[in-house]
Amino acid sequence: MIQTLRETTRCAWTENGLEWFKALLAHEKPPEGKIWFAYMLKGGSDASNDDPFASEPATGKKWVQTGPHVMVGGPGITKMLDSYPASADDTRRPYIMFGGTPYEHVMLPVQ
Repeated sequence: MIQTLRETTRCAWTENGLEWFKALLAHEKPPEGKIWFAYMLKGGSDASNDDPFASEPATGKKWVQTGPHVMVGGPGITKMLDSYPASADDTRRPYIMFGGTPYEHVMLPVQ
């Protein structure tokens, strides 16, 4: 799964980011006290910006489509950036993904 994702999205994680991602895939609590960084140079799509485990969008919602971006997560990251929206209405601007969950992180578009 991880190798396929790397090949299709040109993504990479720091060691802490990989631990976070593995916890997300396993529906386990992510490691505490670790800042992490990752990027997806081909972008990606998610069923939900709010529910990390959604497999399809909720009724009336669309897939969240993101272009190339970097992600930063870890303790307190989103609180330091509380001026960013918690919605993915415009994925061309920074926003918080999975806000209020143990998997919350900042999405930062790049060109």
